[in-house]
Formats: sequence, C-alpha cells, structure tokens
Amino acid sequence: MAFQDSAAVIRPELQVKVEEAMAIDKKFIADLIFPTYPVATRTGDYRRIKRGKGQLLRNPGNPDSTKDPLLRAPGSAYPEITRSFEKASWSVKDRGLEEPVDDVQAQDESRFFDLESSTAIWLMRNVRIAREARVAAKVMDEAIWGKQDAGVEYVEANLETLDFATDLKAARRVIEKRQEDVNTLVISRELWDLVTSSKLLREFFFGDSGGNAMITVEMVAQKFELSQILIGRASYDTTKPGKDSSDSNLVWAWPNTHFWLGNVVSGPPEAGGAGRCFVLDALTGGQLYVTESYREDKIRSTRIRVRQDSDENTVNENAGLLVKVSDLA
Repeated sequence: MAFQDSAAVIRPELQVKVEEAMAIDKKFIADLIFPTYPVATRTGDYRRIKRGKGQLLRNPGNPDSTKDPLLRAPGSAYPEITRSFEKASWSVKDRGLEEPVDDVQAQDESRFFDLESSTAIWLMRNVRIAREARVAAKVMDEAIWGKQDAGVEYVEANLETLDFATDLKAARRVIEKRQEDVNTLVISRELWDLVTSSKLLREFFFGDSGGNAMITVEMVAQKFELSQILIGRASYDTTKPGKDSSDSNLVWAWPNTHFWLGNVVSGPPEAGGAGRCFVLDALTGGQLYVTESYREDKIRSTRIRVRQDSDENTVNENAGLLVKVSDLA
C-alpha cells in the first residue's frame, strides 16, 4: 500500500538529474600505474645506481678464461671494482581546474540536485581525464621504455596468426634478464578484445575445443604470473564547448599501438618498480587530488577547485617494456 499522509507532498522533481558518462569514474587506471609517494619539497633529488655504470650485474671473471677472478695471491691486493652513481630528481607541477557556482543558479538547481557537490564531482572527473591521458602518453612512450615488435600486427585480419602468449612471454624474458620483476600488464580495451578473440590464445587456454568459452582477466593474470592486468577503458571528448557531442568526438585515452609489461611498486623509490607519482605533502596532505572551495562575493559565487601538486616520475625504465603491435592509433 502506498504511503499516505496529508502533510506529505510527492516531489518527483527532486529525483530528476540524468547525467551522462558517469561510468568513467570506474575506469581510470593511471593512479594504479604510478603509485603516489609524498615528498616534502617541490623539487628534490635521489640517487640512481644504474646497472651498467654501477656494475650491478658484472661478472668480474672472463667467461673464456679458467682463471678464478676472485683469487688473491699472498702479499697482493684483492681485485677491485669501481662504481659510479647518478642523480635523479622530481619536480612537482601545480595543476588544477576551478568553476564558479553562482548563488542564483545553485538555488534554482537545488530543486533537482546540489550544484556545488555535483560541480566538485565533475571537476574531479575532468582533472582525472587529463591525468589519464598524460600518464597514457608516458607509459606508451618508446623513448622511455624501449620496445619489442610483435610477431604480426594486431589487427582483425590477423586473428588467426597473432600470438599474444608468445609476444608476452618474450617481453617478460627481456625484463627478467635485466633482473627486474614483472607484475603488471597495461593494455587498451580494443587490444584486449582482439587478443582474447585470437585463435592462438584460445588454443593456448582451451586446446582445439575451446568453443565460445570466455578468456577472463583472472585467467591471463594467473597463467602469466601477473598481479594485475589494467585495461585502458577511459575515453575523452574532443567536442568544442557548447556543442553537442557525438561518438565521433570520443577518443580512447589508451592507444592500440602497444601494450606495456612491467613492475609496479608502491612506497619509496628505493623499493624499485617502474615509476612513482611524487606529491607535495605540505599542500596536499599526501593526496593526489585536493578539492577546495572559496567565496567570490563580487560575482556572488562559490568557486569550486580541484587541484594536484604532482610529478609522474620514471624511477627505473628497465622495469618496463613496450610491445609494439600496430601502427594504428
């Protein structure tokens, strides 16, 4: 039986707010690739001991010689090794967006929703979209990580011959030969759909009788000893302000040209891993995103701001590798 009360008035307009594109809030992966690490200063240095100049993997012996390189004759010195170190640095950048919420507009929209809180959510989304694209460009940069070519181009026409398992294992061997760990795969949504539909990967998991069985993220992660598979599902809109958007205006943040394999580690830089996002602790409290508001009475508005003081920093480029699979963006 419906609720009845002579003092109660049904107000359907209080529930009316239809918002598009809300699902993107569940699809950001940039924050999971460069874990945050708070720092006390906007710029700073740390030491890098590189594999070559630091002679970290050097075998002091000559493989072609039977002489023991570590032997010392009585009265003589032990063999010596000389290392050099390098300086690395971070430089935190101040980024953000703000938006005025006029008192008149806020009061008018209050019949339907809280404009200030919604504005904060929308600004956060805009800032995160910008960061997603920025991190995607860094993760997919051959100049940073180097690259290995796939056996064949990853396109629909090659579904019978593209060999994701072989390409992935080959990339893993390269990284492990560097004596780095591997725990993360980053791949675009369209590439993920392609590789999980490929004949050779289906045979890899199911043999010749795989039928329509689904290859899941969990299956691939377990088979290839990965802690996480991050699928780039975020997109952004290129529509000019004030214009209606169509699907042709949408661009994937993560390209289809490469997938990235590497080691994602949190904590201080000395813990290893591919990268960190340094955040200025004094101005952010160690948080990646800060939401603020302040009054601007001249225009009778409350200004909402979302900002970040951060630097996505490559800590160790040897802890990641790109596999180039296509020339198609």
